[in-house]
Amino acid sequence: MKKLLMTLIVALMTSTCVNAQILDKRLFNHLTVGLNVGTTGIGADVAMPATRWLELEAGFSIMPKIKYSTNLHLNMSTTDIDPSLTSIDNVPIQGKLNMVNGKFMINFLPFPSVTNFHVTVGAYFGKSSIVEVYNTQDGQLTPVNEANQKIIDNDLPYDPIGLKLGDYLLTPDANGNAKASLKTNGFKPYVGIGFGRAVPRNKFLSFKFDLGAMFWGTPEVIDHNGQNLANQNWDGKDGGAFRVISKIKVYPVLNFRLCGKIF
Repeated sequence: MKKLLMTLIVALMTSTCVNAQILDKRLFNHLTVGLNVGTTGIGADVAMPATRWLELEAGFSIMPKIKYSTNLHLNMSTTDIDPSLTSIDNVPIQGKLNMVNGKFMINFLPFPSVTNFHVTVGAYFGKSSIVEVYNTQDGQLTPVNEANQKIIDNDLPYDPIGLKLGDYLLTPDANGNAKASLKTNGFKPYVGIGFGRAVPRNKFLSFKFDLGAMFWGTPEVIDHNGQNLANQNWDGKDGGAFRVISKIKVYPVLNFRLCGKIF
């Protein structure tokens, strides 16, 4: 126990000396506040130098809740079950983009005396549900539920009827409505490159450009019951951003940052 205590004391004294040397070298001695805009939305962050070659950034980004409208079609293989279904085949759907993330990044400047080129590693973390879609007319899909019940009651050789959302089939709830969310991992590692400094050396303002990739995993489509819908290659041509993003495992990140030095 005494040896362990002495070891901890020595480590603490060494750490104190190292920290004093760092301060003497004027490291961790600046702070900037930045504003960002890019494919992750708009955001703000703070940054400080860790060493001559490293900068630390922490902040958040919010994608404006952009809404878009589209139409989805039913996967009817036959109209024998209920011919009236043809009148609601073109179902109006609204989608909403909803990305909110925090971030922590480390910028490595391999040649700080020559260029502001940097390599960045870090992670985004936040909401896993990034897109939501839902029908706009309350109860419009009630006839679909009635047709599906006929299939069950009469043991008919047909697939359940629902909306073709890309490669997914979305069946309505008991009230005749349909809703789905596109979810990714909450923790999303990031790797990128760029030009510019998060903390300007000799100026109060600086500009930084970053290009990289956010690894958010395989997107999952979750219905109104919280069930993960299986990809069944329904080949739905509609669905807007939902259909496109559901196929993306790596999200491209392009950001522009303007920052000002606080001290």
